[in-house]
Amino acid sequence: MRAHRQLRMPAVIGAWLAMLCLVHGTVPAGETYAVLSVAGPDRVVVQYRGLPVAVSLAHVDVPEAQRQAAQQALSDQLQGKKVELLFLAGFGTDAYGGGRVQLICEGRNINAELAAAGLARFLPGAKVESLFEQPVKDAQAKAEKAKLGLWAAAGPPPPSAAPAGGVRKGLFCSELDNAYYFAFDSPDAAKANQERLIYYPDAATAERAGKKPKPAMVDENLPSGTSEADADQIFAKGKDVYSQAIAKGNTPERDQLYGRAFTVLTKAMQIYSALCEKRPNDAKLGEKLHQCMQLRYGAVKQRRFE
Repeated sequence: MRAHRQLRMPAVIGAWLAMLCLVHGTVPAGETYAVLSVAGPDRVVVQYRGLPVAVSLAHVDVPEAQRQAAQQALSDQLQGKKVELLFLAGFGTDAYGGGRVQLICEGRNINAELAAAGLARFLPGAKVESLFEQPVKDAQAKAEKAKLGLWAAAGPPPPSAAPAGGVRKGLFCSELDNAYYFAFDSPDAAKANQERLIYYPDAATAERAGKKPKPAMVDENLPSGTSEADADQIFAKGKDVYSQAIAKGNTPERDQLYGRAFTVLTKAMQIYSALCEKRPNDAKLGEKLHQCMQLRYGAVKQRRFE
């Protein structure tokens, strides 16, 4: 399936744009969303309130050798279809902060079907959600028994934070789909999905693998509250950083500023979203949320990724 024409960067489009209903751990029961495109072997772009939104699949890891086949399988199954999204906070998030989901299409669990075809293996979420994990586990077991896909030969072991005995593999590490590397004992490593960590003996090896050192975080001095006034102040800061990015023109500084704007706007969006749940009939508040989400998405579309 071809990428939706509005989305100029299929590998990253919408990944930063967490759906409103995913931010706080709920998805309206029975609602379906039209599939616009398949952006990767475990990423699907759906239409949500007129916006293209990319979501990553929960509980599956697609090995490199299966990526092309997995993406084609998703395209074949989802082209022209509508899907339901199942989400719990325990499913975890992708490298861009978006909630991972299980997709249901015409009563079929698409995540489990990838595993059943031997195109993906089970990947634990942020915490155990047995009811949702079991279909993927069962599907993998059948694929292993039938020696399908990655199990046709001795399948590669799932990513692991440490080998037997708990010995560290290297001084630096990175998640499979993260552009940055960090020290193995850093807070970033501690909060990462341990099943998706790759270790490197030194920084030079990480950089040869295409990883970059994580840039230092900028203290935006944002309010710590959750009121509408706090959200307004944070949103104003995000708009200011966004404007600074535009003013930088075609420079690396511009891309860094867009990254900062995304982070600030995400915080504002989360507060607005929580308030909208409490005040669903507040049209003015809803418009603030809509504008924040649009600008946040713009920070991704305009940013260049190496």
